Amino acid sequence: MNGAVNSSANGSVNGSVNGSVNGSLRNWFSSVSTYAEMSPDLAIRQQVNQQMQGRTRRVLSAAEWGKLFCRTERAYPLLAFVYQRFGLCSGLEFGRVRPGDRLNDDLHFPLVCWFDWATTFCEDFFQRFGVDLSDRFDETAFETIDELIEFLIEQVVPQEVALSQGRRTR
Repeated sequence: MNGAVNSSANGSVNGSVNGSVNGSLRNWFSSVSTYAEMSPDLAIRQQVNQQMQGRTRRVLSAAEWGKLFCRTERAYPLLAFVYQRFGLCSGLEFGRVRPGDRLNDDLHFPLVCWFDWATTFCEDFFQRFGVDLSDRFDETAFETIDELIEFLIEQVVPQEVALSQGRRTR
């Protein structure tokens, strides 16, 4: 009788181990598949960079790029931050991006960035400027990079500066 109990217990232990290994393998394959879906599309990223180069757009420094969007020096730290962070999260040569570039149609932002780029950007923005965007930043609400920049300036730069620039206030 002891032998029957022991073999039954061993079978149960072996079954648990095999089930655990199979479950781990399924989780690993699922993770690999999900990782690919959430990762930037490197081919599209390369195409966007090539298209911007093909338009013979000169690469602008952060300061030159910032002047395309705003004439007040008070916004330059914000613009330098956006230039640097968006370049990192998108892998795009951000010195070639221009105000009228459309986030989805031209830059393909949702495809060239990591799936959580907006969350990461909001966290970095809070650390840098002390402004929590998490409850009001919706990356799908902006057609162009200029609209997105305008929104960010309004969050950081005082209202009177935005008004003096002829910018809308929300």
